[in-house]
Amino acid sequence: MNTSPAVPSANGPTADGFVAGSGTHPHDRAVAAVRRPRIVGVDVARGLALVGMFGAHLAVASGPGLTLFDPSSWLDVVNGRSSILFALLAGVSLALMTVGIRDATADELRRVRLRLVGRGAAIFVVGLGVELLGSGIAVILTLYGVLYVLAAFTVHLRTKTLLIAGGGLIVLGPPLLALLGTLSPDLSGPGLALVVFGTYPITVWAALLCAGLIIGRLDLTRVRTGLMMVVGGTLLCLGAYTLGAILAPPQGDASSSTAPSPSSGMVPGDEIDISGLTCNKSDGIVACVAPERVSLFGGADSEDSYFDWVVSQDPPAAILNAVTGVSPHSGGVLEIVGSGGFAVAVLGLCLLVTRYARWAVLPLAAYGAVPLTGYVVQAILIRAGASAWLPNPVLSWVVLSILMMIAALIWTRTAGKGPLERLAAHAADAMALTTKQKAQRRPGQRFPSLTSQEESSSITRGACAPAEEEE
Repeated sequence: MNTSPAVPSANGPTADGFVAGSGTHPHDRAVAAVRRPRIVGVDVARGLALVGMFGAHLAVASGPGLTLFDPSSWLDVVNGRSSILFALLAGVSLALMTVGIRDATADELRRVRLRLVGRGAAIFVVGLGVELLGSGIAVILTLYGVLYVLAAFTVHLRTKTLLIAGGGLIVLGPPLLALLGTLSPDLSGPGLALVVFGTYPITVWAALLCAGLIIGRLDLTRVRTGLMMVVGGTLLCLGAYTLGAILAPPQGDASSSTAPSPSSGMVPGDEIDISGLTCNKSDGIVACVAPERVSLFGGADSEDSYFDWVVSQDPPAAILNAVTGVSPHSGGVLEIVGSGGFAVAVLGLCLLVTRYARWAVLPLAAYGAVPLTGYVVQAILIRAGASAWLPNPVLSWVVLSILMMIAALIWTRTAGKGPLERLAAHAADAMALTTKQKAQRRPGQRFPSLTSQEESSSITRGACAPAEEEE
């Protein structure tokens, strides 16, 4: 028997609870929103992403990069790929939250946009709070908040437009950023660190957002969809990483490894001599340059012109590296395609598993249903020194991940949404100037009057939730 929850049709509810073609009465739209099933496989995939990011933050893979035929390197799968899966799922969730938005009226579209901006602002503020913890991790929530604001102006676009925009960002974004890096001797500043040259460049994550929006518009309950995602994602992953290995420069070739890339090319501090250099710290990364190169036009003690400086950076090598790079967080074209394909395959596999054995992954699904709260709890544990609580980081990772999944399962069965998920929902309500109301039955009314934000059963009680439950 098929126990997988059904995805809404093209006439399903959006984040504001309206249903395209269902009439204009708020009661009709609200009832449809509450009855909308939740895609459990998306929660399971999000839970896996959270577990993977926790492993990456605990540095469970400190050895060589991932090699398919070397089991000792397999833990490296958590590095980079977990956050890319997390970002892809953001787009999928946004698509599920806004089904039917292309048929929305101007007023409905305005409310949806305001809700997304409010939610993004709340996530951004939570991210700032996590950064204040000083846990030492590269916090993704601030950029995640920016993506929600960006989504406010993209969720209504046609699939063809999203495909062109996402493809353009993947192919052109990394080389353009690399070229820009060779044209400026001092790439620094909070804004640049946040959305352009930090650990999470917008060219990568906006492309994944577009991909997620496209995937979220598919019928995710069909076996064929899951199989196509597993096969297609696997082929993309293997093809991109194989091509990257073929095109990678020899290990001893320093010319291509020295090309500047603000999001890659980092080496341990004890391997270089920084005496006499001018250093800046941004996003947990210390960048040092010679004093005479701090100025765009060279220092007083330097005879090098700006043109000489640009030539010394070898722009062609930097651009080539931006295309062929596959290392985690390199932001290279092949890394986006390879890790993105991996994320698509994982999501497809989760959709298939939850179709036939949902009970086996309920803890993961519950964990993925409270992603914002789960991420913050991870940061708190890391700040408290969780990696040293047990004999090795891997054991700490496994034990703490299991405990957090159990806690999430208990919470969702008893309280529903996570506390920070409720905060984000309240922020969305406040931005759109809407309020939550308890169900009230009016005389002669068949169904109680509900707002689009009325909560329903949690995922572990009935696997159904309103559109706004998708995080």
